[in-house]
Amino acid sequence: MGTPHDSLFRDTFGKSEHAAPLLRALLPPVLASAIDWNSLEPVPEPQVDERQQNQQTDKLFKMRVGGRPSLLYVVFEHTVRPSRWTVLQVLSYVVGIWKDLRRRRPQPRLLPPIVPVVVSLGRRRWRASTDLVSLLDLDGLLAAQRTALLAAMPQFRFTPHDFTAKTPSEVRAMGLSLLGLCTIAAQQFVAPVGHDDDAAVRAIVDWADVARQVLVAPTGQEAFAALSSYFLKVTKLGRRRLSIVFDKHIGGPSMKKFESTYDRITRESRAEGKAEGKAEGKAEGRAEGRAEGAAALLHQLLQRRFGAIPKATAARLAKASNADVSRWAARVLDAATLAEVFAD
Repeated sequence: MGTPHDSLFRDTFGKSEHAAPLLRALLPPVLASAIDWNSLEPVPEPQVDERQQNQQTDKLFKMRVGGRPSLLYVVFEHTVRPSRWTVLQVLSYVVGIWKDLRRRRPQPRLLPPIVPVVVSLGRRRWRASTDLVSLLDLDGLLAAQRTALLAAMPQFRFTPHDFTAKTPSEVRAMGLSLLGLCTIAAQQFVAPVGHDDDAAVRAIVDWADVARQVLVAPTGQEAFAALSSYFLKVTKLGRRRLSIVFDKHIGGPSMKKFESTYDRITRESRAEGKAEGKAEGKAEGRAEGRAEGAAALLHQLLQRRFGAIPKATAARLAKASNADVSRWAARVLDAATLAEVFAD
């Protein structure tokens, strides 16, 4: 089963419109300039294990290079935990893809070149070796013996693309798609500080301008639903605080397009409040806890949207029924003033 990091990365960069800008930024310039980017397309993930086990590449693409009909296969390997064994894993992918092509009919006369694109995101800098030689036990050999042995063996190495060494400004300058940029930002600048609520909020706010642009895109709701789900999984932010952050920093006109996802998060926030209320005591305490949880959430949202709440309004909110709170909450997105929220 994949991690939340793998799922988000594959969901975004499994699509050609997001993969192309990332590949263009990561591949050597001479190679990138020779690629017909209009020909880029994902291919079905091959079975790379001869025993038919479920071992697959992260994502595989093909494209035309240098105007020739030959294809360049690019395999994404995404990792948040750099390991010296990654070189063996990547090599097995490359060989497995070639074997899969050879098993098909008709068999190719020649094999297509395959470029492994290894993307590293997270807290850890890539310090592991990327050369197959580093995994070999060569201790005790004389220099001449070592040289002769290595010359008789196949060689393999790759170059990782380590985003932990990049600043936010450098990432913004890469020319990625908006969703691609949001995905990289979420995995490189939000997830690593997910254990610290305040730091996670600051990181989300730093990229709010990009998130707002994602939201107004044709597939904005679906994309932002995936991002918000990722934030819930990789940070300690509760649903209530996350909904408040979204409302304050990614709100406004674009928030209306996000309404269905926002409503889902709000409903879950209320459910969380109900669960907290149930844990507090008996049946009477449960009902009170549910009402207080919903009212507290609405009070926070109102503060973020309209500023300080008058004491009379706060008192009215504290005594309100669940039905009243639900009715008022439904007006928060569209109301221009606090009075409109509470209008009878």
